[in-house]
Amino acid sequence: MVGLSGVVGEGADAAVETVAPTVDDERASTYRDGGIAVRSAFHEGAAVDQPVETADGALVWTWGEVVAVTDDGGERRRVDPTESARVCAEQYADHGTGFADRLDGEFVGLVYDPDAELATFFVDRVGARPLYYARGDGTLAFSTSIQTVPSVPGHEPSFAGEYLAEYLYARRTQGTKTPVDGIEQIAPATLLSYDAGGDRLDDRQYWRPRYDPVDEPLSYFVRELAERFEAAVADRMPRDGDYGLLLSGGSDSRTVLAAADDPPDCYHMGDGWNREARYAKEAADAAGARFERLDRGLDYHETLLERAAPIQEFLGPFQSGHMLGYADTLAGHDALFTGLYSDVLFGSWSVPQLELSLPFGVTLWPPVADVPETPEDHAAWLAARGMARDPAFVDAPPYEEILTANLAERGGYVEDHGVPCESVGALSLGTYLFPVTNGIGFDMFASAQIAPTRTPLLDRRLIDLHLSMPLKYRLRADPLQRALKRLDPSLAGVRHASSNVPVGAHRAAHLVGDRVTNQIDKVRGPDSFRTEGPLQDKNEVIRESDFLGRALERNEARGRALPCVDWPRVEETYRRHQAGETDAAEELYRLVTVLESPVAGRILDP
Repeated sequence: MVGLSGVVGEGADAAVETVAPTVDDERASTYRDGGIAVRSAFHEGAAVDQPVETADGALVWTWGEVVAVTDDGGERRRVDPTESARVCAEQYADHGTGFADRLDGEFVGLVYDPDAELATFFVDRVGARPLYYARGDGTLAFSTSIQTVPSVPGHEPSFAGEYLAEYLYARRTQGTKTPVDGIEQIAPATLLSYDAGGDRLDDRQYWRPRYDPVDEPLSYFVRELAERFEAAVADRMPRDGDYGLLLSGGSDSRTVLAAADDPPDCYHMGDGWNREARYAKEAADAAGARFERLDRGLDYHETLLERAAPIQEFLGPFQSGHMLGYADTLAGHDALFTGLYSDVLFGSWSVPQLELSLPFGVTLWPPVADVPETPEDHAAWLAARGMARDPAFVDAPPYEEILTANLAERGGYVEDHGVPCESVGALSLGTYLFPVTNGIGFDMFASAQIAPTRTPLLDRRLIDLHLSMPLKYRLRADPLQRALKRLDPSLAGVRHASSNVPVGAHRAAHLVGDRVTNQIDKVRGPDSFRTEGPLQDKNEVIRESDFLGRALERNEARGRALPCVDWPRVEETYRRHQAGETDAAEELYRLVTVLESPVAGRILDP
C-alpha cells in the first residue's frame, strides 16, 4: 500500500506497517527517531526520498502530489509533482504552517519539529487524500489507510455501531467519522497539530467553500471552464511523461482527452463491444489515442473482493475499485488520469432540486434548485438519495435519524459529522466535495494504489469556478459538455453512451435520450450480468456465481459479532436474493466489504 503510517509521542516504538502492495513497484522505508516513527511507501519514481529536512531541522513527509504554488500576489507557479515533499519543506520554511493554503493538488502531509515535539498534519482543500488518526496514551497514531492505523496503548479499535450502520445504509460515512470507534479522518483544508510533550491536539481550518454566484452569462462559464480545465490538465500532464486515462463512454474522461496536448493511452473496462465500449473506442480514435479494452468476465467481482479488501477505506463497496483487476496492466505509467467529480462540480446530480409528485406515482424534477434550509431538511434530502438503502439485516436507528443526530449548529456554523460549514445551504451544496470522501470515491483511492492518480477537476481554480456558477446553469445546461465542444468538436460529436446522442447535443436531447435508452434497455432486460453500460449487473453476478455466498460462509463468525447486524436476516436476505424474490446485491456487497477488511480481523477475530 502506498501512503504513510506512523506514531508520534510516547508510543513511537510501536510497529508501523502498511498493507501488502497492490503492485510490485513500491519503494518503502521506515524512519524512527525519538518521539516519532513513520512508515512510508511510494510508487517507484513518484517521490523524492522522505523525510525532507528543512534548514531548522523540521522533517516533512507528503503523500499525493502538489502541482502548483500560489504566491502572495496571486501568481501561480507550476512545480514537479515528484518533488512535492521538497516543495512543502521549502514553503514551510518560508511561511510556517500557513503554507498549506498556497498549494494546489491532491495531497496530505506531515511536518514534525523534533525540538518542540510538535507534529502538524496538513490536508488539501477537499481532502482528496484522507488521513486517519487515533489518540492513545500520550500518543497519536495515524495512517493514510484506515486499515493500518497503528495499535498503541490506550487505543483498542472496535466498531462504532452508529457509523457502521451509516456505512451499511449509504456505503460511506459523512465528514470525519469512520465505522471504527476512536479513528477519525482529518477534516478537509485543515491543519491538525499534536503537541507530544503536552499531549495536546489542536486543529485549524484554513479554507471553507462559500457559494457566491456571479452575474455572468452561461457563455462566460463555459469559456472559463474550458480554459481552466485545459490549464489544470497541463499542470498535471507534462509533455515528457507516460500517462494513462481511464476512459468511459461518457463525457467526463473524454474532456481530459480533449484538453491533453498529447493523447494519453486510453483504457476501458467492459464486457465485449457493448454500447459503452464502442463509444469509448470512437472517442479514443477521434483523439488519435491508443485504446485498450480490458474485458472482465463473470469472476471479475470475486477478483475485486480479494484485491480491494486490504485497502478498503469504507468509501464505497469493494467492487467500486473497478481498475484493481487490471493493476499490472495499468501500473508503470507516470500517472493515471480520471474525469471524476464533473457532476459534483458542474452537473445537476449534486444540486438539491424541486420535486413534484403527480398522480399515478409520477415524480418530476423541474430544473429549479430547492436547497435545504434546516438540518432536518438536509438529512431528509440525503436519506432520499439513490445510494441510500435500508437493509433488512441492519438493526439500528433509521439513516435519517443518524444523519440528524450528527448535525449541530455551533458558533455561527453548521457542523456535520465533525466538519464545519458556513450554513445548511453550503453544507448541502458541498456534501459530495467537502470532503470528497463524502462521496463514493473508492475508485480514485484504489487507482492511487496502482499508480499516481491525478484528477484535474479537483484543481482549485475549477473549485473556485464551481462556487461562483449560478445553480440554474448546472440544472438547465451541461457546462462541462459545452466546454468539451469548445475544446474539441470532434470528441463532442461522438455519442454519449447513456443518452445515445452526441455529447455536444442540447441538454434536452440528452434528457430524452437517457429516458428512451434506459427504457429500451429495461425492455430488452439483462440476459446475464453483462450490460450496455459501464458496470456489470451485480445482482446477476451473484446469481450466476457463488463467490458472495462463500464470502458470507467464511465470515459468519465475524458477521455474528458485528454490532447492528442481525446475521439470520443476512442469511435470509441472501436466500431471497438468490431465489429472485428481491435484488439485494448492493446491500450484501457493503456488508462483505466490512467483513473481509483487515480491520475487521483485528477487531473481531479471537
